[in-house]
Amino acid sequence: MKWLLLVAPSLLTAALLSGCVSPAGPVATKPTETELSQQPLGFYTERLARQLFAQLDDSPLWLTRPQIAVSSFLPATALSLQDANSEQRDFANQLSESMLAHSRQFGYAVYEYRLSNEVVLAGEYEQALTRQLNEINRKGSANTLLTGTYTLQQDAVIVNARLIHIPSKQVLAAVTDYIPANVLWSTQQVNKRGAMFYRQSPPGDNK
Repeated sequence: MKWLLLVAPSLLTAALLSGCVSPAGPVATKPTETELSQQPLGFYTERLARQLFAQLDDSPLWLTRPQIAVSSFLPATALSLQDANSEQRDFANQLSESMLAHSRQFGYAVYEYRLSNEVVLAGEYEQALTRQLNEINRKGSANTLLTGTYTLQQDAVIVNARLIHIPSKQVLAAVTDYIPANVLWSTQQVNKRGAMFYRQSPPGDNK
């Protein structure tokens, strides 16, 4: 009997203490932060080209494979590189050069419309490409244009690529993809705030 009297108060005390303790809530998980990409620009342009050309494989519009010309990609809002800074122009041109290379690697005929009528032999180099219209042979068999636009975001560049049938202006294929910001600019020019990345313009760059 004495043993029961000693146990009863102990059980009552334990019950009261357990009622005062709040049940443990779920453990909060740390949100996954955006990671800097370890891939080069060519990785993303090849992915873009692969998605683009995959649409041509299913298109009934072509009896033969298209003859492709590639132009520089442009800012989606301005559709001009005239007011873009040098880094954006370099990106736009490199994007088109990469897409030209991928077009040929995927087996398509590619037309180089910047080819000069003559090869210029300088003292230390040879030049065969030009942007001077009077030096270019305008005859060519390209019937498809690979071009696109891009939009600068906080942590990436959104790229829109398309294949256009030149005679009819019909869009044969179109794709949208992204390229992380650090792929385009050095890590010294990309600041991280939380899970987002912000590009810092180099000194003297006001655009």
